[in-house]
Amino acid sequence: MTLRRRLSLLYMAATAVLLLASALTAVLFFQRGLRTLADRKLLAAVDEAAGLLESPGPLGPEAARSRLGRFAEGLDGFYVFLRGADGTQLYGSDPQLGAAWPASAAAYPQEKAVFASRTLPSGERLRTVSLGLPAPRGALLQLGLPVPSPLAALSADSWYLLAALSLLLLAGAGWAGWAIAGRALAPIDRIAEVARKAGEGALNGRIPRHAGEDELGRLIDVLNGMLASIEAYSIKLKQFASNVTHQLKTPLTVMRGQTEVALLGKPGREEAVAVLESNLAELETMTRVVEDILEYSRLDSRESGTARAQRLDKLVSAVARKAAVLAMPKSLKIETALAEATAAVQAGKLEQALLNVIDNAVRHTPAGGRITLSVSVEGGTAVVAVADSGPGVAEAELPRLFERGYSTSGSGLGLGLARAMLESFGGRIEASSPPGSGLRVRILLPAAPQNLPASPTE
Repeated sequence: MTLRRRLSLLYMAATAVLLLASALTAVLFFQRGLRTLADRKLLAAVDEAAGLLESPGPLGPEAARSRLGRFAEGLDGFYVFLRGADGTQLYGSDPQLGAAWPASAAAYPQEKAVFASRTLPSGERLRTVSLGLPAPRGALLQLGLPVPSPLAALSADSWYLLAALSLLLLAGAGWAGWAIAGRALAPIDRIAEVARKAGEGALNGRIPRHAGEDELGRLIDVLNGMLASIEAYSIKLKQFASNVTHQLKTPLTVMRGQTEVALLGKPGREEAVAVLESNLAELETMTRVVEDILEYSRLDSRESGTARAQRLDKLVSAVARKAAVLAMPKSLKIETALAEATAAVQAGKLEQALLNVIDNAVRHTPAGGRITLSVSVEGGTAVVAVADSGPGVAEAELPRLFERGYSTSGSGLGLGLARAMLESFGGRIEASSPPGSGLRVRILLPAAPQNLPASPTE
């Protein structure tokens, strides 16, 4: 059974319960009103009857009949009884009812009307009042008035009409429940349809949001945001895979071409060594691509560590010594300009990001050039900069320089990996390339107070 049908049946059941409760409440209030009206009539009648019995003279059966007979005949539907102090019936308007309605004057207080409800053997319900007459008479005056049930007053046609109206109301409630449930569940249908298409690969679809959808509307906004993030990530992932494929395809093509050329002829030792050295260089490029891919996967899967206060000048000084080793094959000069600065960072990730940036500078700086590492504080931001004397980067390529897999040369992963590492603990990276000044990469970190204890950096 669908949720919409269950909600409609629930709405019908709630309506039925509400109708039944309303009907029972109405019957109870109506019955209470009838009982109150009967009490008023009984109280007035018993006062009048007590006044008739106050006249002097003996109060025997004949006197009681003469005083109460005409009074009882003038009361429409009332039962009137008078009992002596010893319980004998002095007068009764219905002898059979008197036998079924025993009473003793001693059980009731004098000059106080006591009301009660009584069900006769015939099933008829009576509302009664009992009044003990004062001494010396000591008699008990009792009056009864039938109180009909509100339901018993309805005719067969009335019952049929009520049944028809009840069925009509239930049918209307079912239709209204079906319509309301359909309107309430409409956003879920839209969500399911877009989710189905997204499962088939259509990530560009969005869930329509209509006015008045508060709770589900917020859910739709969250899901649309999630779909947008998934779509953007999917696009980046495809672009990343395409760039990585291109980076791997190029060295493989070079290796295959050189190997095929070598196999077609009879290369000497020098030619064979040249082919092997070229293939080794291409293998190193592919190794770097694979290592960067593995580092990306580790970065995406592991949880971010805790940033701690670090002396950036000491950390960059240690990195500069490693950079000198990277720069040695091309005789590049490593220069430093290190101001004292402290920032909350993850030292391992910051060092790896710096080495990736330096490796990129080494590969693009001509032999004999220089690479400058600097640390400074600008306002509340600590800045670590890497500047090289290479040809620089075209202005149109700068915005994409740190995208995963994007590259004009090299593996195309190192700078994107550096940005991912820095952003994992709140850092930022940016690049500029003034004409004729090479590439300048700036790492921006939130500066920590100078008096904050810093972790030692080797």
